[in-house]
Amino acid sequence: MFLQTFNEVWLTYLNSFSINNKIATIVWIFADAPIFFIPIFLIVTWVLLNYKKKWDKKEEILIIFYSTIIWIVFALIIQHLVHMDRPENYIKTTWKLLLKHIPDASFPSDHATVSFAFLTSLYFANYKKVFYAFLPFVCIMLLSRVIAWVHWPLDIVVWTIIWIFSSYITFKYLKKLEIIKKINKLILKIASFVKL
Repeated sequence: MFLQTFNEVWLTYLNSFSINNKIATIVWIFADAPIFFIPIFLIVTWVLLNYKKKWDKKEEILIIFYSTIIWIVFALIIQHLVHMDRPENYIKTTWKLLLKHIPDASFPSDHATVSFAFLTSLYFANYKKVFYAFLPFVCIMLLSRVIAWVHWPLDIVVWTIIWIFSSYITFKYLKKLEIIKKINKLILKIASFVKL
């Protein structure tokens, strides 16, 4: 009951900012746009590393990709076990409903999962400049998703903390697994054969 009250109070408060048209426009753009940076970064970095012939660094890009995928799968499993409707299905009064979302599970947030799994992996792969440059956009995106009533505040806050910790563990131990080393070797061999 306390958690639901917390969610509703903060959701209503944050949504009240959407009466400002500039904030509403920022929310509408940033609720999804930053997530597209992730595949762009992975592809562009892979191509640049290939061009510079830094083969060892390509393995780190694969680990960042794996870490992100693992936690997406984990989030999907949790969504099937613990179903929570999105806020728009619960609350009838709103300052402004900015985004109409498909009626799927709200908990945990896919965007929080993907973005913080990716960010944590970036940090531990020593892409710290990219980490710090992308972090504000991720925070704006996640805040925008609450303001737009796509997620409850705790969908973002609680799972962001968990994904950071989990991604740290994944990134630290994933590259030490023999199966991962073999998969990486195979992928790099295929990529080299097709000049990627």
